[in-house]
Amino acid sequence: MEFLKDIALPQSAEHIQLLHYMLILILFLFIPFISAVFGGTVLSVYYKKKEKIDLDENCRKFSQDIVELVTINKNVGFILGLVPLLTAILIFSQLFQSSENSNLIYLGISFILFVIAFNFVYDYRNSFKYLGNVDLNSGKIGIVFLFFALWFFSAGMSVAVFYDHWKPEGIISSLFSSIVIIRFLFLLVSAFAITGGAILFGLFYLDGGKGKLDKNYGEFAKAKALKITFTATIILPLLFFANLIIIPGTSLSGGVFAYIIIGLFLLFLAYNFLYVIFARFSTKFTALLFFSLLFMVLTIIISDQLVISNSTKVSSAILAVQYDEILADLKGEGGPVELNGEEIYQVRCAACHKFDVKLVGPPHNEVVPKYFGKEKELIAYIRNPSKIDPNYPPMPNPGLKPNEVKAVVDYVLSRVKENMNK
Repeated sequence: MEFLKDIALPQSAEHIQLLHYMLILILFLFIPFISAVFGGTVLSVYYKKKEKIDLDENCRKFSQDIVELVTINKNVGFILGLVPLLTAILIFSQLFQSSENSNLIYLGISFILFVIAFNFVYDYRNSFKYLGNVDLNSGKIGIVFLFFALWFFSAGMSVAVFYDHWKPEGIISSLFSSIVIIRFLFLLVSAFAITGGAILFGLFYLDGGKGKLDKNYGEFAKAKALKITFTATIILPLLFFANLIIIPGTSLSGGVFAYIIIGLFLLFLAYNFLYVIFARFSTKFTALLFFSLLFMVLTIIISDQLVISNSTKVSSAILAVQYDEILADLKGEGGPVELNGEEIYQVRCAACHKFDVKLVGPPHNEVVPKYFGKEKELIAYIRNPSKIDPNYPPMPNPGLKPNEVKAVVDYVLSRVKENMNK
């Protein structure tokens, strides 16, 4: 999958922002669906095996209803399970094309495992209708492939979220890092919460409510689905905070905290809806429960995208600079333009910076040497500043054009080198 970075083209800053928005939408389609497929297949196989032990017809029917509900049909599985992940891989190949640290290998392995898993899961689903005996082995194999596919997906997303702070040493070792394990556990627990909500919503709301179900089976399904949903949601707050703690401080922002708080509020609403469903059953509350859990997942997806955006500001700015250079060449504007970097510096930068003493920002002689040989990183930082040193206020965007930034960087680097040689 790394070859995708080689054929990707640099994008403008506006296009990069659009890619982040597209990623939110795509993951909102993919994560709830794949979570329900995993959780639903696990529960379906469990209750099918339980039926053989207890000889309970309710277990058999519940097992079949769950897998038919969450998998819908094979075409939907392809559209919601494989197309979004493939699209996400293409988007990440654009976002990380200038980076050595990439999540494409993890997402590529995950995609292959999902393709294999879906074949087994849908064979298991169809065996309820077309075979005399249900093919439990296909269900079990599908669960194993789904488990590892979700694990690699969690690793891929972790590389993206912790882009600037965590460099995986190897594919296998990274799977067992604390960062990946915490995020993987969050995904697994969320999967069962969503599955429980989907069962209540699908059986008691979409099918016209409790009246269309046999009373005995309806009570059985309601009790089991409530237990599954409650058990999963009661664990989620702990994983919420664990997930927050591992996020690096430099990637946090007010927006990240805001969406996490909204997510916790939606989880609190889900607890209330669960209680109402348990105390005085109403089909409309099954819908409210399901959508509160769905939108809780959306808040996590958005907060992750904000962290990714914060972590990749420099690399995104480098891509934007490369895009501007290519565009200028195509327009015939790529020839040398004489700009006086010192004059631009005096107008735009001198009010806050000096070379030898601290003004508003740090002295250049102390911080600029780390950019020797890394001119593009300094250009990217000036074009899209972010807070680095907590002892100084964040640098405002100077609003310079790409060629003006280049002129200022050349001036500052040459001046600092002169100062160091004195």
